[in-house]
Amino acid sequence: MALKYNCLSSEPIFHHKLHLIRPSGDRRVHMLAAQPDKSPAEQFVRLASTFQRRLLYGVGSASLVAIGSNFAGITSKKLGLSPKTGRNLKLDALNPIGGYSRCSDVDLGFEFIYPATWVAGQRSLDPPPLDGSKSSNNRRKKDINGPAVAFGPPGSSGELNVSVIVSPVPLNFR
Repeated sequence: MALKYNCLSSEPIFHHKLHLIRPSGDRRVHMLAAQPDKSPAEQFVRLASTFQRRLLYGVGSASLVAIGSNFAGITSKKLGLSPKTGRNLKLDALNPIGGYSRCSDVDLGFEFIYPATWVAGQRSLDPPPLDGSKSSNNRRKKDINGPAVAFGPPGSSGELNVSVIVSPVPLNFR
C-alpha cells in the first residue's frame, strides 16, 4: 500500500545529489530530481546538443549499413533509378539492378548478366579438397572440359541454365 501511495504522489520520492569536486577544491551540489518550476525543455537543454549529435551519427551509420547490405532491397532500388550508370560502373556485381546480377572473371575473360533469383551451380561452389592438393578453382582453370561457372533457377533439374566453358582456341579457328 505504501508503494502504491508513493507512486501516485506528485512529489519526488528520492532526491539524489551528485557532488562534484574540482581540482581547485570547489564543491558544487547538483540536484538530479525533477524540478517542478522548470519545463522539461529547460531541464535538459544541456543534453540537447549531445542527443542531436548521437542521433545524427546513429542515423548516418544505420543508413550506411542499410545501403551497404542492400537491406530490404533499398540499394537495388536506388541503382534501378539509373540502371545504365550502375551497369557501366559494374555495381550489379554486388547488388542486383533491375532484377539482374553480373558475373565476371577477368582472369578467364568472361562477363555476363543473369537473373538475380538464379543460384550458382554446385560445381562452382565446391570447397577445396581435404587432401592438401591444389584447390578446385585452380584445377578448374586448367580443366577445359568442365564449366567455369554455372547459374540456374533454384530447384530445377538443369534444363534451363547458363554455363561458361572456357577453353583455348587455336589461332587458325574459323
